[in-house]
Amino acid sequence: MLTKILINYFNWIDNVLPVGGMVRRHPYVMVFKTTNWCWCKCDHCCENSGPDQPKNYIPAQTIKDYLAQGLKDSYFSREVVFTGGEIISAYKFGDADYVPDLLMFCNKNNIGADIKTNAAWVNTSFASCVFNDMSRIIGAGRPYSLQISLSLDNYHKNSMKNNIVFIEKMSHRANMPVAIHLSTFYGDDDMYGELKRELSNRGVRVRNAIIHNPDSGTYRDVDITDNGIILLTSRATLFDGGRAKNLAEAEHSKFSQFKFLSTNLHVLMAFDSFGNVTLGENSGVKIKTNWRTSNNVARPLMSIRHDLVKNAQFHELRARIFQNWKTR
Repeated sequence: MLTKILINYFNWIDNVLPVGGMVRRHPYVMVFKTTNWCWCKCDHCCENSGPDQPKNYIPAQTIKDYLAQGLKDSYFSREVVFTGGEIISAYKFGDADYVPDLLMFCNKNNIGADIKTNAAWVNTSFASCVFNDMSRIIGAGRPYSLQISLSLDNYHKNSMKNNIVFIEKMSHRANMPVAIHLSTFYGDDDMYGELKRELSNRGVRVRNAIIHNPDSGTYRDVDITDNGIILLTSRATLFDGGRAKNLAEAEHSKFSQFKFLSTNLHVLMAFDSFGNVTLGENSGVKIKTNWRTSNNVARPLMSIRHDLVKNAQFHELRARIFQNWKTR
């Protein structure tokens, strides 16, 4: 009887405040902003990351525990994003097992992983260790179960040069079925063409191909190297979160609850190294809760999801009241 009452209540609330219902009923992707430390202190950074930030990381075991809880939940999309700051900096500070441990866990549990890096580390003393680990992990998993995302834009220092080195070194490793995603901002469109020309000059052959997504039935133009590396591109809008608020070209977004879905309508749940979980990315008013208690104990995933639904409902109601007041 109690269960039926709760279901009716949730259905009523979801009709009145549907954004909360979307958070409750859509598949979700877990995003782990593993650290806020980074080599770069970019003007556009929504995370305020940089070398002046704490060298703190979400423990690998905590991340694996949350993924394990997600595997028991039918709404978990079995997709995870690892980002920062700069996640590869774990190698710099002596933990060469951090990234491989997370990616091998995903391999073993059939979780699709996307690791985001600005590639500022490609000429460091430990770069060969990173590339060797990537090769080993990719070879042990399903083809294209790992995506590596790079930033190709005019904000990241030396992004063109670093990305070329990264792709060139990956292409020299045989049998590398991996997708490399190059994210640009609107206005940086010409950079990808320049990158392809430079790769060609270095002997990395890139040719056009078409891939088919059997889930959606759609086709997409991509580029592919002789070693089977798929190069994907996307363009993003720069929002005014973090240091980006100082940039005239950054788009203002006051109500972030309408920006929390990915392109495939999956809810993004982003855990950061400060102990917060945020819906979506970094723009506007953040809808969030904490993932750890004041005693530094990780909270259960279902409790976190419950709070995010409740907070989404509150912010949606707030947005409606604000809009009504503004139009009077």
